[in-house]
Amino acid sequence: MKNVIIAGGGDVGYFLARTLSEEGHNITVIERNEDITEKIEALDVLVVAGNAASPSVLDRAYVNSADFFIAVTGSDEINLAACSIAKNRGCKTLARINSEDYIQKPVTTEDLVETGIDVAFCPELISSTHMSNVLSMPILLDSPLFGKKMLRIVENRVDKDSKAVGKEIRKLNLPREAILVSILRNEEILIPKGRMRLEANDRVHAIMPTDAEEEVSIKLSKILGVPKRSDLEKPIERVMIAGGSRIGYHLARLLSENEMSVILIEEDEDRCKQISEKLPDVLVIHGSPTDKDLLKEEGVTETDAFLAVTEKEEVNILTALLARQYGARRSISLVDRPGLKSILEEVGIDLVISPRAVTLSTIMKYFHMDEFGSLGVLNLGQAQVMEIKVKDKAKAANRRLDSIMRFKSREMVIGAIVRDGKVLMPRGDTFIHPKDRLVIFTKSKLVKWVKDYF
Repeated sequence: MKNVIIAGGGDVGYFLARTLSEEGHNITVIERNEDITEKIEALDVLVVAGNAASPSVLDRAYVNSADFFIAVTGSDEINLAACSIAKNRGCKTLARINSEDYIQKPVTTEDLVETGIDVAFCPELISSTHMSNVLSMPILLDSPLFGKKMLRIVENRVDKDSKAVGKEIRKLNLPREAILVSILRNEEILIPKGRMRLEANDRVHAIMPTDAEEEVSIKLSKILGVPKRSDLEKPIERVMIAGGSRIGYHLARLLSENEMSVILIEEDEDRCKQISEKLPDVLVIHGSPTDKDLLKEEGVTETDAFLAVTEKEEVNILTALLARQYGARRSISLVDRPGLKSILEEVGIDLVISPRAVTLSTIMKYFHMDEFGSLGVLNLGQAQVMEIKVKDKAKAANRRLDSIMRFKSREMVIGAIVRDGKVLMPRGDTFIHPKDRLVIFTKSKLVKWVKDYF
């Protein structure tokens, strides 16, 4: 259990406080906006009102006894100043930094060490890099890798017309190379059990070896339905981006560097000129991305992928749907509001990415860096997928999986085991060996138990 101070109680700070509190850590949140503090006080955390860069406020938050200080306010300068003080008081520090004056990478553990920041991260750069990585996959996969990149978590949405609707999971004849680890239903995370019946629009997460992921993904899609309608054979060559935001700019740069043909549409004329000068290989169009005639004129019907990344969620939703309607093979949209992902992907957008969720996953990964080999966060911190190495004297070592009560009662799932460089898909009679690398899915409230047991 750690003592953690979070500076900033906005969306990222709130979900971070909720997740870490559920893990069993002592959490203090510093926030000066009264409306936000009322929301945070509903969590089991200490709330300190004030400016996080103030030494007296930090003293009231017990900074001298804190292990971690995580600064996620909307001000780079407050985050920098607060981390500098916290570092001098003995904390490990993580900070959200947005300005290019300070950070040019999605995440850095070196560039701002002199200012007292151990890990600095930029949500916009993280989001653009994430979207670029997603486009590099033969199937649109918004998912992390585990087991030294030998395993991947993939997601399928149960189509209303699929043969899986209403059937028990144990009767679905799922491929042996895949193990279901979670189900997201009506924004609630469920642990899969054999007798559980799937419902239309369930979002099913499965883990599988990367060397078989394309074949297994196709098999799963035939059973569950294919939510991501795409031509798996044709690579992505032509990309259209709606929005010249910082995310849009860096996304255009990354895709252009990957030798894709990139068109970027931006309403602000000055911003168009800036991007054109910096990215001569990108065709920058001055106009509205919601202009149907402009989209057609610039070739949206021949586009392999359309990415809506303006600063307005409503515009992102509208343009991504328009692009799909006019023939773009794939559409991806930035949308942060919880609850919209399932709806939007059901009505035609292939993939909805939340910058808030991607940022939260990044923070959690570095928070647990000394404990887990890799970490994925699901549904804004409700559940986690972690990679952990079994210690020689761990309570779980040399025990059968079905003899461990939390697994027997299906409170959590071991999705895969990496042993001696090989991937094992575990069953009830599988023994856990020391030095095994396990990929475990669990609710956040059981993370402490996982660490203690393994």
